[in-house]
Parts: sequence; C-alpha cells; structure tokens
Amino acid sequence: MNTTYQAINIEDWKRKEHFNAYRNAVKCGFSLTFKLDISRVIPFIKEQGYKFYPVMIYLLSKAANKHPEFKMAMKEGELIVWDRVDPVYTVLHPETETFSALSCRYTEELTKFVKAYDQTAEQHHNDYRFFSEKAPENHFNISAIPWINFDSFNLNIADFTDYFAPSFTMGKYQKDGNNILMPMAIQVHHAVCDGFHVAKFIETLQEYCLNIENFK
Repeated sequence: MNTTYQAINIEDWKRKEHFNAYRNAVKCGFSLTFKLDISRVIPFIKEQGYKFYPVMIYLLSKAANKHPEFKMAMKEGELIVWDRVDPVYTVLHPETETFSALSCRYTEELTKFVKAYDQTAEQHHNDYRFFSEKAPENHFNISAIPWINFDSFNLNIADFTDYFAPSFTMGKYQKDGNNILMPMAIQVHHAVCDGFHVAKFIETLQEYCLNIENFK
C-alpha cells in the first residue's frame, strides 16, 4: 500500500528563508540528548507481557507521526510531508555482534504494532544482512545502545543533503531516585526542524510515556 503525502509550496511557506538557508547556504543539522522518564513504561510492559524495545519504537513512532516536522522529505524535487512515517530500527545479532535494519508499518493500535514487530523479527531472525529489505520511503530511524547510559550522543553523517528523516538513539536506562530515566538522542535536519519543534516532540513523547496505560 502506497503512502500518501502532501506537497509544501515553499514560496508560501512560513519557513521559506530558514529552509533555503539550512538546505543550501549553511547545510546543517543538530542533535540533542535528553533523559526520558520511563517510570510508568517499565511496569506497564511487565504487566502486559510486552518487550521493551518494540513498545519504545511504538511510542517514538506515535510521537513522530503527530508532528509534521518529523515527517518531511524531498520527493521528485518537491518538499513533502508524509501522511504517515514508519520506523526503521536496528536489531542486534549477538552471535555475530552485527546488526540489521528492519522496518514495520506504524499502526495506532499498540497491540497490532507489537504483533507486526514480532512477525518481522521472526521473518528475519536468521538474516544477518544490514538491510534485509529496502527501507520504505516514508521512514525515520531508531537505534539503541542499551549497554551505555550516555549523557550525550551525536550521529555524524558526512552528507545528508536533502535527507530530512530524523534519527533517534536510546541508551541504557537507570534509576534516579524514584524515577527511571533513559537517555535519548535526537538528530534532525535544520532545514525542516528547529529546536522549538524538537522541544514539542519531546513534550509529546514524555506525555505518551507517562500515560502509556491509555494505549492498551
């Protein structure tokens, strides 16, 4: 099923100058690391019998799909906003100490998403290729470093001209007083996303984590 999108008329767009500046004159992106409170996520997944990683992928996908700045891309010379973006996420192969990038379609229902994640994992569990299949056009990126509780993380992409898909990296969570906090790094292209938009995304993601019981 093809994903639909809406084209942006850059000439009439409120961010025209910013887009052109950060796309052409001063090509740049930026990254930001913050601590996400997942205190309610941990007991929720235990009660429901879910795995941690697919639930976090779901929450990131749900938040990304709420904000148009995280769904932008260039397609056939046009700036577009996808109607839906799907996660491309990394999974580790312990036996080879390598990883693969997999993807499954985002759905509003958590149970359906977790089921799709499990089916994808089963389908590719013996496939050690980096990309087992072509990533969907309407994608964004998720990876995890669950062995490190980092304070800062920066993904260096040599040339990401016109590559507007955001990237998220999760670290090792740990207790901080009565809370459980997990480092989360976000990298975006400045042509389509500013700090203000990242702040709104973080607020949304945190809200979803604190109210995860609503997504049973």
